Amino acid sequence: MAAHIAWLPRTFGTRESPQRKSRSRPLPLRIRTYSEAGFQSPGFDESHEGRHLRNKSLSVATEVAELSPTTLKKMEDGDEDEVEPTENESPRSSLDGSVAGFSDNSSLAGSPLTPLTGLSSGRSSLDSDGPEVLSYDFSRIDYELERAKVLGTGLWSTVYMAKQKPVNVSRSGLSLLSPPRSPRLSQKSRTTSIPALFAIKTPLRQDAKAIFYQEARVLTHLQRRPTSSLHIIPFYGLDPRNSSLIFEAIIGGSLEDLTSRMKQMTEVARHLELITLFPGIAFDLINGLDFLHCNGVIHADIKPGNILLDISAHATDENKAVVRARYIDFSAAFIPSKGDSASNAGGTWDYMAPEQMRIQPEWNTPTFASDVWSLGITLLYVMVGDSPYSAACGGNMFMLREAIKSGDPLQFARMETRVRKRLAACQDFVDCVRLAVKKEREIRVTAAAWAGWLVEWEREG
Repeated sequence: MAAHIAWLPRTFGTRESPQRKSRSRPLPLRIRTYSEAGFQSPGFDESHEGRHLRNKSLSVATEVAELSPTTLKKMEDGDEDEVEPTENESPRSSLDGSVAGFSDNSSLAGSPLTPLTGLSSGRSSLDSDGPEVLSYDFSRIDYELERAKVLGTGLWSTVYMAKQKPVNVSRSGLSLLSPPRSPRLSQKSRTTSIPALFAIKTPLRQDAKAIFYQEARVLTHLQRRPTSSLHIIPFYGLDPRNSSLIFEAIIGGSLEDLTSRMKQMTEVARHLELITLFPGIAFDLINGLDFLHCNGVIHADIKPGNILLDISAHATDENKAVVRARYIDFSAAFIPSKGDSASNAGGTWDYMAPEQMRIQPEWNTPTFASDVWSLGITLLYVMVGDSPYSAACGGNMFMLREAIKSGDPLQFARMETRVRKRLAACQDFVDCVRLAVKKEREIRVTAAAWAGWLVEWEREG
């Protein structure tokens, strides 16, 4: 089987050709880390053009150009008139620009520095634009929970897919479910669409309501950023009738579902699917993590099951489907700068960073750096087809804990011959993941620098 895989293209970008020369890049000169020495490695250029190219030759996720959360300062500092989308802008990126800075200092290790630390007044105006928690206005658009389909059940909640229930809607009612937008940065008016299906996350227990409120608080904070729908599932509010969280229903399943489907493929078919989808998924998730961190949010439970793939109603001019990977489940998330408690934060074992195995709270509490590690393991999961620790630990929790503490998931993944061949066939993807899975969190790449690395990789392509 290895002989059949060896000829396949091994590329993170595109424009692959037989004559393509191998590329080398001095990573330490381009990567900002969480070290105490300014959090920025010499030579990293944060003033790069604020457009990220994505998937230039993918059959499913076609060429897209988007705004990077770390480069929206140009929009904030520029003209306050309407911001026109560029010719190559994605249908999903034709949203308002946002102030993506995070001006508050976090007490947690690994707090990223951003170029927008001088925009505290702009940030304050956004944060004060509405209540702390967005309330769902069921008098305008309601849903039918009685006949809803159960999508899943967890420890704290049950998620339903519910249809829209007709109600008397005023002429301006369609705009009431739209995420709050900044009055300073707006584009020409677009037709606002209301989803026909909603995802309803309902509490299973009485003590879950406090967790739901905190999740709604974080989601409201993010939803007020006009580019939020590029990175998280649109949130329509906390329903005061039943303490449920109301989201847009997304068609496409989770990243975990995709990986399960790929297990049914032959090795060659699986590899072709991987090299088609992985670049776009990595692009969305890394830039999405940059968005979360720029807005001060630590997700604290990044894993394949908490990432949805959106393939509904998004297409290019050529009518080709666009796959978007977006974050869900912010039940463990918190905002350190707002004094949030991390008591509900924890994570899932296989995706926790090495420092989280320590007993000291200053180490085991989730941080921006541990989020980066979790996303690295999540991307590695897609490449491997399972947890990178599965072959070595076999479900033994003590062995799993020790494996995580060692800080070398790639070594454990390569213990299985089939996985070793899979990783060898997509070395570019391994390079991408390796930036995030550094054992010492001080030298781990930041989300912003990781996103910048992708841009540099495309430029060198």
